[in-house]
Amino acid sequence: MKIAVLSDVHGVLPALQSVLADVDAWRPDAVVVNGDMVNRGPSPLACWQLLAERQRTNGWQLLRGNHEDFVINMTLPDAPQSGPQLELQLSALWTSKRLHGQIAALQALPAAVHLQDAQGGVLRFVHASMAGNRDGLHRSASNSTIRKQVAPLPSVFCTAHTHWAWMRTLDATLVVNSGSVGTPFDGDKRAAYVQLTWRQPFAGGGSWRAQIMRLPYDRAQAQKDFESSGYLHESGALTSVLHAEWRLAQSLWPAWVARFEADVLAEKISAAQAAAQFLSSIAEQPN
Repeated sequence: MKIAVLSDVHGVLPALQSVLADVDAWRPDAVVVNGDMVNRGPSPLACWQLLAERQRTNGWQLLRGNHEDFVINMTLPDAPQSGPQLELQLSALWTSKRLHGQIAALQALPAAVHLQDAQGGVLRFVHASMAGNRDGLHRSASNSTIRKQVAPLPSVFCTAHTHWAWMRTLDATLVVNSGSVGTPFDGDKRAAYVQLTWRQPFAGGGSWRAQIMRLPYDRAQAQKDFESSGYLHESGALTSVLHAEWRLAQSLWPAWVARFEADVLAEKISAAQAAAQFLSSIAEQPN
């Protein structure tokens, strides 16, 4: 049995197209898309339509990540309409407008998927952890921390969210993070996804093996998409920080939040000023 696991596309169409071509060539028995298909990127509708079509015709399993939640929330009556709270959500608002008519489909996505192998072992797929889709599993975390985030321990636990591809054996559980198709944060700008393979060398025995795949894609076209779609110019000043994450394949948003979010919310500094100051400070550091 072969299972492809991809996640965190974030609306970067050329990266998704590269991964889909590789998945098609590999011919897995099942495919799980572990959340965050949209938001943060320039082509949310095209990415969603490609994956939704695979869901309809090939039985692909699509999960809801925190960025699907962000987009859904911007369509609700209590979504911010103005002020700094709106500034923080302009990317999700822009994305929600491009996914008009698709919000109900996003809302219908499950938070978890469970599959079973030939020996009855459970494979569990969630976007982050059992505590929620924003509680990421980090490769630097201790076994005891990850054990709590994953419990009850299945045969295989597939996570995403952190944009770092990694794997670890924890007790008898294979823990795998599929990384990010569209915006990796590990310094490697190539798209990432995971191939899971069930191996049964003798009757009554078998195990899962994971391989992290890294694929080049047309980043020049992706940059053109960022510019031509209007995403960079219509999604607010903070989009420049998100775009820098894509350019550098590096996590920047948590550092921006720690330094500036409270002051932006208190209106002590504008979002544009906070973004400019932050990007100026990281530009002085070597990549």
